[in-house]
Amino acid sequence: MKILFVSHSSVLQYHQQKLCLMAEKFGAEIILVTPPYWPEGGIDAPVYTGNQSITYETGKTVMIKKRFFHLYLNAYDIIKKHNPDIVYLEEEPFVAVTWQFIKAAKKAGKKTVFFTWENIHRSYNFIYNKIEKYCLKNADAAVAGNKEAADILKVKGFVNPLEVIPQYGLNISDFSPACGFGSGIKEAVYIGRLTEEKGMDTLIEAVSKVKDINLNLVGTGNEEYVNTLKNSAAKLNISERVIFHGYMDRAQLNECIKNMQVLILPSVTTEGWKEQFGRVLIEAFASKIAVIGSDSGEIPNVIGDAGLIFREGNPFGLAEAIEKLQNNKELFNSLVEKGYKRVSENYTNEIIAGKIIALCKALL
Repeated sequence: MKILFVSHSSVLQYHQQKLCLMAEKFGAEIILVTPPYWPEGGIDAPVYTGNQSITYETGKTVMIKKRFFHLYLNAYDIIKKHNPDIVYLEEEPFVAVTWQFIKAAKKAGKKTVFFTWENIHRSYNFIYNKIEKYCLKNADAAVAGNKEAADILKVKGFVNPLEVIPQYGLNISDFSPACGFGSGIKEAVYIGRLTEEKGMDTLIEAVSKVKDINLNLVGTGNEEYVNTLKNSAAKLNISERVIFHGYMDRAQLNECIKNMQVLILPSVTTEGWKEQFGRVLIEAFASKIAVIGSDSGEIPNVIGDAGLIFREGNPFGLAEAIEKLQNNKELFNSLVEKGYKRVSENYTNEIIAGKIIALCKALL
């Protein structure tokens, strides 16, 4: 089976891991179509082309206005050149690239699949609405990164095969067990953007209500907002317990995680955003760190019975969850083992690659 995989985010080597497994483990021929670069972390990251199990096709691409809106000048030519069985679009159904390739694939008589993370039901502008309607009508299957996104596709009238599969997983072998319970939970960590919708205010207030625990914040944010968080910690007399680590690369993060015992993801739903997955949760599972998450978006579905859930925006509920775990070694060990089992059975790159292969085979 030959799959033409169109994905701007797969310019990064890290994001090509499941594609390599689709080729090496499941025997698919993978042609990866990307722009020559994509903005990541403030730089234009060039496409990585070093995986021998993938055929790379760098498309003739034009970026329009905002770089998120990009177009390929040779979509049909790419399909004709490689003659795939499936055109798999790791792009949202309302963007021009998805429309381009579905239209070109239809002309060439090829099956198509698109991907979506969108877990808020919204109406777009006239052009995006037209694009989305076309894609939902003409795609042969879809993959949603979370359950709510799948439900929204159904409400919008999508009737073809639909699977819930996260965009990316992880390799368990890349992670090592953290320090464990020890003499009690003393080190909590948050990893991600330091922004209001990520629940930073809730997190700091909750920690102020719990004794004998440090909060490690790994990530960056707007300088003014970060200073507001620091001021909040000072007013609550917990400045010495709230450590702002800033940005960490993967090696630094792996070293930091070794000393952590509980990861907290306190996301808060806003009018335009809710948590779509929470990758740090599965990384914590793989590191045998306990997790606590809010009930925003997909968080409860990712955690399942392998962590503690609190009502989003509620610092009292979060504080209660921390205290419940803090001196309960039996609960900690139970959640850690459930988390490791959960990530091993649901969220590895191999599991995700296998699910994509199964969906594509079913279309042929």
